[in-house]
Amino acid sequence: MNEELDAQQFPPLFNYWLPGQFGYSWQLFYPPLTSFLFLLARIITFNSTDNILQMKIVLFIIFVIAFICAFYAGKREHNSSAAGYLCTILFITSGYFLTNIFIRFALGEMLAMAFMPLFLRGCSSLLGDRRDIWLIPFSALAIALSNMPSLIVTAIFFLLFFIINIKRLINRINIRFFLESLICFMALSAFYWIPLLYHMRHSDIFATHAKLLSYEDVFRFSSGIMENLFSLPSKYGVSNHGMYLSVGVIQLLIAIGYLRYGRSAPAKKVILVALFFILAATHLLPWYLLPDRFSFLKIMQFPWRLLSCATAIVALFTSGMLAGIWQRRPLAILLMAALCIASMFFPMNQALTERHTRLEHMGLWDDYLNNSNIREDNFAHLYNNDFAYFANKNASITTTGYTDGYPDMIITVRGEQTVTLPYIMYAGYYLLVDDKKTDVSRLDNGLVGVKLTAGEHRVSLLYERNIVVVPMMVSIISFFIISFIIIFRHRRVIRIRMFSQRFLPF
Repeated sequence: MNEELDAQQFPPLFNYWLPGQFGYSWQLFYPPLTSFLFLLARIITFNSTDNILQMKIVLFIIFVIAFICAFYAGKREHNSSAAGYLCTILFITSGYFLTNIFIRFALGEMLAMAFMPLFLRGCSSLLGDRRDIWLIPFSALAIALSNMPSLIVTAIFFLLFFIINIKRLINRINIRFFLESLICFMALSAFYWIPLLYHMRHSDIFATHAKLLSYEDVFRFSSGIMENLFSLPSKYGVSNHGMYLSVGVIQLLIAIGYLRYGRSAPAKKVILVALFFILAATHLLPWYLLPDRFSFLKIMQFPWRLLSCATAIVALFTSGMLAGIWQRRPLAILLMAALCIASMFFPMNQALTERHTRLEHMGLWDDYLNNSNIREDNFAHLYNNDFAYFANKNASITTTGYTDGYPDMIITVRGEQTVTLPYIMYAGYYLLVDDKKTDVSRLDNGLVGVKLTAGEHRVSLLYERNIVVVPMMVSIISFFIISFIIIFRHRRVIRIRMFSQRFLPF
């Protein structure tokens, strides 16, 4: 993003400036909310491009978001500030939450998890006071714009939540609310999902066409049962070892205790869902029995991602019980909180002892290459920045510059032929050849090609910006329309209340 902003590229989608990138487009396909936070961090640092400083600020912002979301959800759920603080402690001290910060370094997943308590509070509100049902569409939107696999986790929870409460949720008011929520979600996220669908259809992206795991692979990524229960560093399976794939020992004991001593039957049902998610993250659930044609769940990729929801469930629904105990036995709750905070040391230890002094910019991940790029022979040369392997000896690129963030080239061609340009082929590209618009050719190696006659030509690679700009306008207009409707409804409720208080005798 820094490179794209420095090159004044709009929209900032492609990277042509770092060696080995070839226009590699993580920005175009990955959920954008973390990118917005990096933009905010750049503003906070007065346009500094110090990546380490930006990263620290973004991590801090996400941590603050998690704190606020957990506190708000806990306080609203139990009408208690103490419950809000206890919910926050249980949530942000979880081994899995801290793993995403300090070990796995999964910013998008960490940000999505930060919004999870709000989604759960919205769902709970459907069964109770309905004060916070608006959290459902807007927290789901935040989760989707942070991490798509986490949205699948959210969808799995909501499906189970709907099934176990189906009699209370099936009515005309809720059905209307669900439809309105879906419309809001789709309209506000149009700037992301419309270009994504376009490229899924036309760009042959590896992540969306060939990278989906089989359910046997999903099973191999599961965690060990003892690691999960006792919050031990992972060694089981093919996941990166050393992660803490657990909600936390104390959190798990509190969840089990709630089933015995908790008073809310709906909360007990949801905690049972959390315990199922914890079980499903381990090798005890035979994921390999699911048919691969049922691909929806595979988008989650790793079963331990269910822990993001399980952690939030335990924190939110047990914090009320703990707040009640606080009134009678404050020392017991203080001890529990201290143990939770002390347990943060273990997932943080590696980051404390192995300091990052720089970030790696040269990594070429396979996710958003096309299927031709990803073939073993092509990928090896792209990874090593070996354009000579792809270059046409009879067509030399003598000069390369940039206009509005997109490359301009002077190409000298000996005889009419197809020339290979050092850029990954994405749908939406077009060329200006000597100021004349020309279609691109997709080459077998997955790079951009163009037919040129003998001689010297100026060639500019450009992107059809309307693919992104038009959906962006849809989202912006939708934002103002939805905001107007919310303000209008809010003022109408206030007027009705004022009228009732003034004229009605009761």
